[in-house]
Amino acid sequence: MHDRVALITGGGTGIGAATARALAGQGYKVAVAGRRAEKLSETVRSIAEPGGTAGAFEADVADLRAANQLVEAVAARFGRLDVLVNNAALYGPSSGLETTVEAFQAHLATNTLGPFFLAQAAFPHLKNSDGGVVVNVLSTLAHRPVPGVAAYSASKAALLSLTQTLALEWATHSIRVVAVSPGVVDTPVHARESLDAMGPAHPLGRVGTADEVAAAVRFLVSPDSAWTTGSSLIVDGGISLA
Repeated sequence: MHDRVALITGGGTGIGAATARALAGQGYKVAVAGRRAEKLSETVRSIAEPGGTAGAFEADVADLRAANQLVEAVAARFGRLDVLVNNAALYGPSSGLETTVEAFQAHLATNTLGPFFLAQAAFPHLKNSDGGVVVNVLSTLAHRPVPGVAAYSASKAALLSLTQTLALEWATHSIRVVAVSPGVVDTPVHARESLDAMGPAHPLGRVGTADEVAAAVRFLVSPDSAWTTGSSLIVDGGISLA
């Protein structure tokens, strides 16, 4: 994997940072993108100190006009692009009656349209790769919504549908499009008290870690998943079955 390049959005914290480190540990050159330069720099340092190769790229995936600029900047820096991990997300609790037009549009821009147009921009590079892969980070809420997160659940469900559609359309170009659907994960999105309260509700007795989701992404982009496309791997401690 030492010649391969991965772009990970939302790479400054949580699942994105953990995924960047996991892929760097497999020899990938890693580009982390996000809105907070200081967090991106922390991820880059954590990869560079053990001898890995990484670069930080400030970008907001909700700015659809910037998708091509981000992809081309990564390709210019590293010479190619083989893997795109669409991890950046907006999470805002709200019921169906409380959700405003602005809130719904913001969720769609970050969670659905941003990943779609980044994948579209990355397509020429992925097609030239020996096995390009797109991984969309979804949520168990894309499969089994719960009350109180209408816009978020809908935006992730739409991304699941796009994952499946692009998997069909791009298979002839040897590009795999897959997804991972985490349950509740210990990241800065959730307050500590919420995580402590939600842990016992999981059949495995706890919430997940960012490293556990990153391990799933690492598997999905590996040659071990070469015959897998259009699927979403659920990593949730069994909560969607409870």
